[in-house]
Amino acid sequence: MSVAIRSECMGVETSRVSVNGDIFDFDHGRLYLIMDERLDRAMAIARDFVDSGYRMLCISRYHPEIVRGLWEGGEFHSVWLSDRLTPDSIAPGQLHRIRQRIEDFISSHEGEVVLLDGIEYLSLVNDFHRLLKFIEELNDLIMESNAILLVSVDPRLFDERSLACLRRFSEVVY
Repeated sequence: MSVAIRSECMGVETSRVSVNGDIFDFDHGRLYLIMDERLDRAMAIARDFVDSGYRMLCISRYHPEIVRGLWEGGEFHSVWLSDRLTPDSIAPGQLHRIRQRIEDFISSHEGEVVLLDGIEYLSLVNDFHRLLKFIEELNDLIMESNAILLVSVDPRLFDERSLACLRRFSEVVY
């Protein structure tokens, strides 16, 4: 279970999450890359935040009904990265709409959590430099709003240079 605690030395709010015996501290206002070949660790961390009462926005390659099945209870919103036109989907080429959806969520739920799963899919549809600019913009939004952004990344699907560029804006969780 995660517990929000206030760091004494720097005035930064930190949330502690325990997943399968591993303890992770997440500072609010930060972007975290969750390095995992599967989505298991990122989903477990996100589920712990939701179970602890945090509001969550999940932007994923998984259909919203599948995400709802993964998280029983708690307040979360799900967006499907898909070219299918549904009320709960955004096409992967529309980074501006994804950014706007995140901005709308964090502006009305300050200090909450966003999970972005599918960055590999976004990189297939968008030029990597455009994707990197998008991540930079999200990082600025997250810092400004005191939220937490979890980005699930399969390191096998990016070259070392691309991973280094992504790491530049974030903390890394293995």
